[in-house]
Amino acid sequence: MHFRWRTRRLGEHDVTRQTLPTLSERTVTASGPAYLAVIFLFSLLVPIVIPIGSLQLMPHRIVLLVCFFPTLVMLLSSPDIKLIPSDWLIMGSSVWAALALIVNHGVSSTIEPIGIHMIEFLGAYMLGRTAIRTAEDFQTFVKAFLLLLIILLPFAALESLTKRPVLLDLIPQSIAATDTGERLGMRRAQTAFAHPILFGAFASSALGLFWYIITPERTRALTAPLVAALTVFSLSTGAFISFVMQVIFIAWETIAHTIRRRWTYFGVGAIVAYFLIDLLSNRTPFHVLVTYASFNSGSAYNRILIWQYGTDNVWANPVFGLGLNDWVRPSWMSSSMDNFWLVIATQYGLPAIALFIAGVVTIIRSVALRDFIQEPIRRCQAGFLVSVGGIVIAGGTVHYWHGIMAFALFFFGSGGWIAKIDEQSEDGAVETPLQSPERKLTYTRFPSKKPFAKD
Repeated sequence: MHFRWRTRRLGEHDVTRQTLPTLSERTVTASGPAYLAVIFLFSLLVPIVIPIGSLQLMPHRIVLLVCFFPTLVMLLSSPDIKLIPSDWLIMGSSVWAALALIVNHGVSSTIEPIGIHMIEFLGAYMLGRTAIRTAEDFQTFVKAFLLLLIILLPFAALESLTKRPVLLDLIPQSIAATDTGERLGMRRAQTAFAHPILFGAFASSALGLFWYIITPERTRALTAPLVAALTVFSLSTGAFISFVMQVIFIAWETIAHTIRRRWTYFGVGAIVAYFLIDLLSNRTPFHVLVTYASFNSGSAYNRILIWQYGTDNVWANPVFGLGLNDWVRPSWMSSSMDNFWLVIATQYGLPAIALFIAGVVTIIRSVALRDFIQEPIRRCQAGFLVSVGGIVIAGGTVHYWHGIMAFALFFFGSGGWIAKIDEQSEDGAVETPLQSPERKLTYTRFPSKKPFAKD
């Protein structure tokens, strides 16, 4: 038996990299059923509704319904999956949402909405946790995502330029096209989604994944323009915010990769900028951000009103929310609430949104604080963090519903393997301290730049 040894300086200590030659001679994290992630992803491209009695099923709901109990059993009992705090927090949020619906409407009238919320919220998260368990699984998902967006590109372009919902027209019994008007002389493309804002949020979230994970370099260079084009065709404020924030994250990581605590400094800088805007402007930082991030003043003002009246509804019903009841607002305001996080708080109460946010923050923090030797895992780590940042931030200006809410929860769950990956990683590398701490020289076949290394 032969061993290859590599060492690398990580923080204040060296580690040894021991690579075992064959799969049979090592203990690794079992790969998940990544094909289920691909099936779920492509089910979002089938914009049809299948009525079964009073139940309205969509292809992505059918996938999640079939997978719900198997993934639940797998998550709770599989020795290959380690439960993390986010799992319990997301479960807690979904259970509280069900309780809130029962309190507001009774049991008999809430069976269907509880079931739909459970499969699109908890079911999608569990699918991400169980189907994606290794870097190879994650790369399979990202490649399928790339293929899906390549398929959507010509339809999005035709829809925007011809001002007709081309893809929906081609699919029999598809969902209704949404006429949201024109921006910049183009139709807002919705492709196979219920609304252009959902299509834009979906497409723009891919930038970080493609930038760090797609190989080779010449292929990766084409993915940023692809995501940018799809974002433009959606003409959605939320999509633009998601895309721009991911560009900022990537740029900062590229510029400051030699600084150990670069993301701590980034966070401090963001807080300082917030207070500077508060001091120098006669408006709140929230008002300033919304104004400059919207396509027009009317859209910006509407988002400000949504936040104002939405939070009033939350404070008026803090424990169990409003359920499916309409929220209180002026009669001339639309019922649309373009804020995913605010919708959860309004419908299900503060405990539901607190548990949900805690779950998302916990998984992001757990992934961000890991420090890996292997290049593929580091790239998955960086891609996940950049894209999840775009999804989280855009959620403040977009209401994710139906397939896109399920996609967001699936994506949150897909990063769980990074948070709890074994020290013996999937290609057989083992990280162990050197016996001799005095050793000064290090050798590595990896570059010194480590995206999103531990701060």
